[in-house]
Amino acid sequence: MLKKSMVSALGLLVATMSLSIPTQAAELTTPSQETLLRNKSTDSRKVSGITSVSFGATKQISKSTPIPPDWVITTVMSDYYVIQYVGGASLGQTVQTVRTTPIPKDWVITVATSDFFVWKYVGGASFGYKVQTAKITQVPENWVITLATSDFYQLMYVGGASFGQRVQTAKITRIPENWVITQATSDFFVWMYVGGASYGTTVQTAKTTPIPPGWVITTATSDFYILTYKG
Repeated sequence: MLKKSMVSALGLLVATMSLSIPTQAAELTTPSQETLLRNKSTDSRKVSGITSVSFGATKQISKSTPIPPDWVITTVMSDYYVIQYVGGASLGQTVQTVRTTPIPKDWVITVATSDFFVWKYVGGASFGYKVQTAKITQVPENWVITLATSDFYQLMYVGGASFGQRVQTAKITRIPENWVITQATSDFFVWMYVGGASYGTTVQTAKTTPIPPGWVITTATSDFYILTYKG
């Protein structure tokens, strides 16, 4: 009888312990701890810059604070800057800034005064797209100066060109890779795109042309070159 009682008591003890274990595991994270973890996760997202910001949003920052990427300075006060977010801009959108602001890639100056610049976004342009700019503008990659006057430049986008396409430019322009000069005058150049040529393709160029990689001069006269693509 005593033996049976001891067995029953041991069984009851084991059952009680097994029931208490899940309860203890569930209590490893308290509600206050869960709240703390959620807040920490939210703070991490803020620090990493995931917080959504749309084009045109503005905020004030102290003058000692570095300007974040894709923000420009629109106003300078005695002790702070007003900055504007220009990330996510669409082709043709504009923004007015102070002259000292850093400007992200693919923006050009369309108006320049002693007090401010007006910038236009030209990212996403297709071949042949043109824009008139102030002469102090930066010229983005794959853009050429097609017209230069005493007051302004006209820029044209030549990215995405196909073999044989031509463009007339001012002589001061910088030309991207794989273009050759087919005509040179005292006022302008005519350029032709030779990217994507097949082996053995030949083109006639002016003698002032740059020679793109893979092309060789196979004929040279007093007036022109014949270039052949050797790959």
